[in-house]
Amino acid sequence: MSSSIPVSAYIITLNEQDNIGACLDRLVEFDEVVVVDSGSSDATVAIAESYPNTKVSFNEWPGFSEQKAHALNLCSNDWVLNVDADEILSDAYLDVVRETVTADEADALESNRTLYRWGRKPRHFGGDDRLIRLFRKSCGHYEPRRVHESISITGKIARTDATIIHNENLTFTQRVHKANKYSQAKAEDKFEKGHKASVITVSLIFPLTFVQVYLLKGHFLDGVGGLMTAMNAAYYNFMKYAKLREMHKLAALNKNAAGHQIR
Repeated sequence: MSSSIPVSAYIITLNEQDNIGACLDRLVEFDEVVVVDSGSSDATVAIAESYPNTKVSFNEWPGFSEQKAHALNLCSNDWVLNVDADEILSDAYLDVVRETVTADEADALESNRTLYRWGRKPRHFGGDDRLIRLFRKSCGHYEPRRVHESISITGKIARTDATIIHNENLTFTQRVHKANKYSQAKAEDKFEKGHKASVITVSLIFPLTFVQVYLLKGHFLDGVGGLMTAMNAAYYNFMKYAKLREMHKLAALNKNAAGHQIR
């Protein structure tokens, strides 16, 4: 039996009972797996606790980047690996993780993430996502964001074509719900930074996004699935800017109301 991998993997969870087992099955060789749950009402926590190398804890949901930063701080190893509950490490990726940590010549590893929906890779013109998931704890940090968080690295980055499998087994209803939730968080981020949304942006963002995703990115190759992907992407962008515009409108109304009260 091979020795354990001296890496702390960390995962944030919420109602991931359908995914967490398959994810953790690929992490049994890791020295430590930190699971931070934000209040699952299903069997997520029980499944995670059944693995001998997992450390499960609860943390009230503060936002994506803050939750991942919290999980990162709980890791005890110098090398850490961020994994989402619906992701599975390929054999090739596991091999590269071992090689990278053993060689000790880089501070982070950029790799592929390959999307599968219900066991099938969607067809389109684009390639896999390129992400940094393995890095030295001392060389990475999360920028404050409610959604679409990413790790910022200080140091040397190695690169590989090995992949992490992303199993996004969501119904279209779930995908729309996710888009609505994420658009709210993204709009709040933009509002705090002072970004605004014009009438032209709100009016055109849906059709422009649809054309970009469906035609220019080639999702029409994926049949009805590609059409649904393009529609959901357009809906997400429209809701993001519509909500941002609404936030500014409500802020202006509140400011005017406060001004009248002072008078």
